[in-house]
Amino acid sequence: MDAIVTEKVTKTYRVGVGRARIREMTPPPIDRAFRRLFPRWWSRDTFNALKEVTLSVEAGSSVGMVGHNGAGKTTLLRVIAGVTAPTMGRVEVSARIAALIDALVGFHPDLTGRENIYLLGAMHGFDRRSMAPRIDRILDFAEIGDMADTPIKRFSAGMTARLGFATITALDVEALLVDEVLAVGDASFQRKCVNWLDEYRKGGGTLLFVSHNLSLVRNMTERVVWLDHGRVVGDGPTRQVLAEYARAMERREVDHRPVHTKSAARKMMLAEGMRRWGAGGARVDEVHVEDPSNGGTDLEVAITYEAGDIEEAVFCLAFVDEEGREIGASASPPVSTNEDRGAIRCTIHLPFRSGIYFPIVAILGPDGMIRDRWKLDRAVVVDRGDGEGLADFGPVDIPAGWTAG
Repeated sequence: MDAIVTEKVTKTYRVGVGRARIREMTPPPIDRAFRRLFPRWWSRDTFNALKEVTLSVEAGSSVGMVGHNGAGKTTLLRVIAGVTAPTMGRVEVSARIAALIDALVGFHPDLTGRENIYLLGAMHGFDRRSMAPRIDRILDFAEIGDMADTPIKRFSAGMTARLGFATITALDVEALLVDEVLAVGDASFQRKCVNWLDEYRKGGGTLLFVSHNLSLVRNMTERVVWLDHGRVVGDGPTRQVLAEYARAMERREVDHRPVHTKSAARKMMLAEGMRRWGAGGARVDEVHVEDPSNGGTDLEVAITYEAGDIEEAVFCLAFVDEEGREIGASASPPVSTNEDRGAIRCTIHLPFRSGIYFPIVAILGPDGMIRDRWKLDRAVVVDRGDGEGLADFGPVDIPAGWTAG
């Protein structure tokens, strides 16, 4: 039995104001008549956040949802939760559902934490008598007992997220929609939430889970739906879809503008944010990563670079995992960079267990200073067919000889 079904759901939003106000104020069924009579005028200055999304979530299953920012993940959760209505299509929910899409949804800033618990409970059909026995359990889970009678406008974002998630855990719902709110809390509370979600799905709850943390999606779900520009482009087993999604994350736009000065390099790296930084004076121009061969363990990486004002450099190839943890690195011997441009190739045998990893390419000067450090969006997928339990011991496979007796 399906707990959630969407059939050809489209959600259209207006861009700007002006003519859009006339269209928004047109009541049904007159709006449908205008749409048929004047389709070009009606669709002007609009965009589709969702485009004919058909999806079914079986009761008791755990489904992840991935996609770039703006892919339509949150909009789909809002449509399923009834926060907003679809422009076209059908949504059917046959389970008692709760949604944690935003830490502030359902909360009033001038009410206390305790009063907001009653308010959020009322939105899900629980009166004060039903919520009263749950208050202590909620405050204990949220760890804000001393702030329970303080208006939440004085709460931090993390405290508000804890209160919202804790309230949802006490509502005994059959289906739960979660959208990235776990990223707000601290590490300790995130672990508590993940443990509760794990127990919830093992207990037969239906979970639709949105996160950019691919490791969390892989561990929490058995199926993944991949959205891209409002459309479903992938739907299947978690391992398969996440591998396809990770390979598609390679950034295609390459900045070929030459960088001749340190100030220009610093300006370019500053614009890239934490994904790319360095002191300048040399620059990674382009990186080509071939898909792993030999069962997902041998990797070929080709690097082209601009030497700038250094005559010798050390090239570094490092990796971070899905959670952003630095795993390790390989460094080249000193390389002469007398030419303005050059290329270098690295062949590496990956010591990783199955998972998704992101390369980091760096150029270091003779003094050890990082001149350019670039964390690639292109993911490396390692699939060695090893047991899932080995992941609990870390991502690195340490070679060893074993003898019985």
